[in-house]
Amino acid sequence: MPNSSGTSVHIAAGLSELMDETDLVICDLWGVMHDGLKLHSGAVDAIQKARAARAKTVFLSNAPRPRGYVRDHLLEMGLPSSLTDFVVTSGGLARDEVRELYSGAKLYHLGPEGDRNTVEGLPVQEVGHPDDAEIILATDLDFRDIDAHGPWLRTAAERGVPFLCANPDRIVHVGDRLYPCAGAVADLYASMGGDVHWFGKPTPKALRSCVKEVGLDADTTGERVMMIGDSLQTDIAGAGAAGYRGIFITGGIHRNDAPLLDQASNKGRVPVHAFRKIFGKEKAVPHAVMHSLKW
Repeated sequence: MPNSSGTSVHIAAGLSELMDETDLVICDLWGVMHDGLKLHSGAVDAIQKARAARAKTVFLSNAPRPRGYVRDHLLEMGLPSSLTDFVVTSGGLARDEVRELYSGAKLYHLGPEGDRNTVEGLPVQEVGHPDDAEIILATDLDFRDIDAHGPWLRTAAERGVPFLCANPDRIVHVGDRLYPCAGAVADLYASMGGDVHWFGKPTPKALRSCVKEVGLDADTTGERVMMIGDSLQTDIAGAGAAGYRGIFITGGIHRNDAPLLDQASNKGRVPVHAFRKIFGKEKAVPHAVMHSLKW
């Protein structure tokens, strides 16, 4: 679906401006609801009020963890349990595919021991080196440097071993620091001719699974579904690919460029050409932007 605002992007003061005829709000977590360390109180309030306005809400995260783990983490951070009934994660979607298509396969887990719960309980045989694998499930990095993964994975890429990327994000903010994610390794694997399978955003399948998750009809029209996120590459591109409205939160991973939007705005709107000049002509264009999620 093309950008609904045509030649310009609306700068919204709050979510309440955008809720008319909205049946479902799909909301990113990291960068929108929290920064990895603490919840954003305004975002929590916005989701609560969206529900009070009779919209359904679901959290869609590119976390490479099972759904239950992410739900428990949100509760530990203080998110009200009433908001955690619907959580979809890229890790959970990847686990679903392993069960469905790769039962009994030799699996290499690319990522730290802290992500063990993503592979635990799967019907696979784990191996200790990618050269021995029939599939690779990536949740994070094996080495601090992205390029160091090249020699480590080259043989697997040449053998055509499927690389299941359970975290398609390339970078993430933890507090004020930036860290690379598994998506950057997947890009490297693909550049070597490897077979990459992406889970989570921006795949349309991930976003459309949220409609089913909350019990809405599969033919719910795109104009009635809103994806809120802070990544143009995953959240907003995914919204466009699925035919949904994309609401861009500028205070997340693109926060350094956010002031340029204010400079380019005129009466609460930014021309599409100016938006692309700031963020890159190849980036997806949202339907609206907010600095932070609030009502």
